[in-house]
Amino acid sequence: MDPIFQLPPTSPLATAVTEDWDLLPLRVPAGWNVIYNTLGARRLPDGRVKAYDSEDLYWARTAPQPWLTAQEVAEEGGLRAREINIDAGWYDGAGFRVVVLDPDWDHERASYTTPDLDEFVGTLEGWMRMITQEGKLPKS
Repeated sequence: MDPIFQLPPTSPLATAVTEDWDLLPLRVPAGWNVIYNTLGARRLPDGRVKAYDSEDLYWARTAPQPWLTAQEVAEEGGLRAREINIDAGWYDGAGFRVVVLDPDWDHERASYTTPDLDEFVGTLEGWMRMITQEGKLPKS
């Protein structure tokens, strides 16, 4: 399976991708440190979109809210007191995969695989928002 897609005209990504390799626009909510981002794509001459095909496309982790003291974080508990990681990549034969780790690969909390670029970006953005703004972990 190649990471080549026909995006629907209503897709926000459809207008953001040009003929040059560039990063896809992501809505990263407050509370995340992006460690690694090579989630890029380019438009092919026939109008389709080709995305980077690496298992290591995106990695981010939650950041403590700077206005909270260590004592407040400890007292509050929950997701705000833990480091949550989100990893995303392209897995040949399966498609894009998003994984939530709490805090590491020994503690995988949710995973989602799709061959659809729009669905992948929506899941990545939605899960980041759910974790930092709603204080919930997604379910696979």
